[in-house]
Amino acid sequence: MRRAVVTLAAVAVLSGCGLGAQSAPEPISIPRPSTTEPEVGGDPDGPRVRVWFVRGSRLEAAERPAQRPGLTPALDALVAGPSRGEVVEGLRTALSPQSLTPDRPAAADAVVTIAVSREFTEVAGGNQLLATAQVVFTVTEFPGVEAVRITADGSPVEVPTDDGLTAQPVGRDDYASVAPPDQPPGTPSSGEAPPADPSTAPPAAPSTPGRRRRDVTGP
Repeated sequence: MRRAVVTLAAVAVLSGCGLGAQSAPEPISIPRPSTTEPEVGGDPDGPRVRVWFVRGSRLEAAERPAQRPGLTPALDALVAGPSRGEVVEGLRTALSPQSLTPDRPAAADAVVTIAVSREFTEVAGGNQLLATAQVVFTVTEFPGVEAVRITADGSPVEVPTDDGLTAQPVGRDDYASVAPPDQPPGTPSSGEAPPADPSTAPPAAPSTPGRRRRDVTGP
């Protein structure tokens, strides 16, 4: 079965297309918080989306209310980051504040292509892998979506994985080092995944220097 693919519009002209390898460990900094407090409650019977943040050095899922199901609300909630209460409890995000906007509806393919802005490519140190993993885990919550290709200004971006840098599509198995300890990396979270909505969904452990991940089949 082929995987569904989502494209997010880039909001800035990029100076480069690679995140680059890290030669030495760097402290992980916490990006400046969003100016808008994320909504975490909402109608318990209404639509909800699942997004992925960071606790310690691993990902952790969080649910958010949404006006409608679909990838767009999920990405908006991901960019909004954890609430103040969640931050106090130790939840954070490796993503800097930025805009991720779906560019076209998802086809019945297998890979979601996401065009990122300069803020994404400027993520430093261990946050490189974590930020990419947050996007990958959030997008692959949707049925049929199993991999993500990151692009910038129309060109593939090299992103860090557990096996090094790659410009090929990446999936949950590429981020086993930061997956929740009680969940296999290629398995979606427990609970009902939000349904795919073609009208709304187009829809960083440091990388190893000098090492390339094996190619992943993509469209």
